[in-house]
Amino acid sequence: MLMFARLLAILMLPCLLIGCTATPEVRVTSLDKVSEQPSAGEYTLRIEMRNPTDLPLILDNWRYEVSTNLKTWSNVWIASRTLPARSITFDSLPVVIRHEGNMDPITQWKASGNLKYLLPGQMAKTLYDLGISRPNVDFSGSGDETLIGVEAPAVNSR
Repeated sequence: MLMFARLLAILMLPCLLIGCTATPEVRVTSLDKVSEQPSAGEYTLRIEMRNPTDLPLILDNWRYEVSTNLKTWSNVWIASRTLPARSITFDSLPVVIRHEGNMDPITQWKASGNLKYLLPGQMAKTLYDLGISRPNVDFSGSGDETLIGVEAPAVNSR
C-alpha cells in the first residue's frame, strides 16, 4: 500500500505543477426546437464553453438531463473535441422529447449535467484512464419556452 501511495504521489506531482485545477466554464444558453415529429419533438441544447486557462482542454463526454413540462430526457454524448486555450466555444447537444401525440408546447424547461474533460499530455491521459484524475464541471440552466433555433457557430475564439 505504501508503494502505491508513493507511485501516486510521483504521478500526481507533474499534474500539480502544470495546473490540474484548470476548469472550463459551461453555460446553458437555450433549448431550441429543431423539428416536430408525430411522436416526439427534436431539440438542441445550446452550450457556451469558456476556457480561461493557457492550456487546451480535451473534452471527453457530456452527461445531461432535460426536464420539461411534458417529460424528462437524459443522455450521454461523446464530446470528442478540444477546447482551445483562452477561447469561447459553442456546442449543441441533442434532446428528444417524446409526446405521444400530445402537441402541447414546452412552456418550461430545466437542464443540468456534467462535462468530463482532461488536460493535454500523456501523464494526464494515463491518470484519466486509470480513474485517478477525472476532472469534470457541472452545468445547469432553465427557461420558459423553446423557440425555433438557428444552428450556433461551431467555434468563436477571442
